[in-house]
This record gives sequence, C-alpha cells and structure tokens, in this order.
Amino acid sequence: MKTLRVGTRSSALALKQTELVIEALKRVDPSVDIEVVGITTKGDRLVHVPLAQIGGKGVFVKEVEAQLLDGTIDFAVHSLKDVPARMPEGLTIVATPKRANPFDCLIWNDDKPFSGTAVPMVIGTSSVRRINQLKTAFPDMSFMPIRGNIETRLRKMKEEGLDGIVLAAAGLERMDYLKGLHTLMLEPEVCVPAIGQGIMAVQCREGDKELMALLRGINDEAAAIACRTERFFLHRANGNCDLPIGGYAHRLDDGQWEFLAFLAESTSKPGVRKRYVGDDPLELAKMAAAELLP
Repeated sequence: MKTLRVGTRSSALALKQTELVIEALKRVDPSVDIEVVGITTKGDRLVHVPLAQIGGKGVFVKEVEAQLLDGTIDFAVHSLKDVPARMPEGLTIVATPKRANPFDCLIWNDDKPFSGTAVPMVIGTSSVRRINQLKTAFPDMSFMPIRGNIETRLRKMKEEGLDGIVLAAAGLERMDYLKGLHTLMLEPEVCVPAIGQGIMAVQCREGDKELMALLRGINDEAAAIACRTERFFLHRANGNCDLPIGGYAHRLDDGQWEFLAFLAESTSKPGVRKRYVGDDPLELAKMAAAELLP
C-alpha cells in the first residue's frame, strides 16, 4: 500500500488523537506508512464567533472532508462529537477506536476553589447542552461564552477571572492535563454528554475497499455500537450545536445496554432527561426519539 495521508485539525488535541490512531494502525500492520496533514478549519480560525453563527459543528470537519473528497488525503480522524448528523455523500465512518472518558469535566480556577453547589460561580462555556443541564444542577452558576482549544480555554479562565470552565474529560485525559487541574467529573446524572463524546471517528471514502479493510482493524465494537445509537438520536433530532441535546449509550455489566437521552427546546427552558435499558441499543434510541422529539 502507498504512503497514506491522514487529515486532521491542527490543534494539539486533534494531532494527539491522530497519533493514537496511527499507533493503533501500526499494531495492525507495522509496515504501513502514514503522513499527517494538519488542516486549520473555519471553526479554528473564527474562535470569537459563536458556532451557530458560522455553520454549527460542521465547521470543524468540512475543510477536512473536502480534502478527503478531492483525494488530497486518504482518510481523516475527527472527534465524533464534531461530526454533523449528516455526512457528505461518498464518505463513511469506517472505524471508532475504544471510547475514552465520555463525560464532561468542571475545572475550577486555582484562585477560586469550588466550594459547593450553593456558591455563585461564573463558568466559561458556549455549549447550550452544558448550560441547560448545569443550570439545573447548580442554580447559582452563571455562564460566559468561551471558545478555543483546551490550552486557550485554560488560559482564558485565568486571564478573564472565570471561576471555572467545562471541557470534555476525554481531551484532558488524552493530553495528560487532568492531574494538574482542580476538577469535578460531571456524571451523566448531572450532565448527559454530547453525542459521540470521547469517541474518535476514522473517516474515509466509501470506495476505498483496501484502506477500509485496514482501518476496520482498529474498530472497537462497543464504540461502534454507541456511535450508531447516539448518532441515530442526533439524526432524528436534526441536531446541531444550537440545540441542547445529549446522548450516551453504553453496555452495562449484565450485558444489557443503557441509553441516556437529554433534550431541551432552548437554554432557557428546562430539558428532559430519560433513561432506557434493554438488549438492543438502537431500539432504545428509537424509543427516546419517539418520546422526546416532536
């Protein structure tokens, strides 16, 4: 096989995730040769503009997908939570390696230690999903919009005097940042995660059969099932970053599946959180869609 070109966002986390995928592929086939192509996306360039105003979550993947479609790169690595419910025709998510920590993480400023739910705190986050759920769990919290990569948000927390910020735990763990921070892991009973949070999506063209066979070698079955389940719920909701929506599917110790679904009409209206348990996770997502969606 020729030298493969893998496309990814140019952020430190995206490059780290791509490195993890390459390491996994080399365990499958030590002879594979892979070149990394870093791509700066619209979402990375316009960090001071709300995502909903510049095209929603697709702004982190569209430029990468364009290079995949025109053959500039052979496959791509995304954070699954950044991939819109509808992908361009001809592209497919062919592999999802083992899922990392799917939960959200509250990080508080060293100078302003977290001392309980009744203490007013100003939290940096632009996620309508997080804001809606945290308002319920922590009524005295208020929120300031904040965007950028992990390092930028940690810096802004200090510079702008925020009491804390909320980030995905998976990124913090992959960058080995958790041990140096004051954190509170937000269990799904408090904050249902974003669709696909903690999962890396390996995407390629549907016609590249030889490459697809290689990439499937790093696929994790449980992550793939969770991917299909959660993205079904997102697709049915026509979900984007302006809709407070969350979904989390995982296998329980007894072999059954649990699906946690969250949906709200807006950040100003309380959302609804539902739990479903059964043998078929996709059926659970269908039940959630039928019950929660108009």
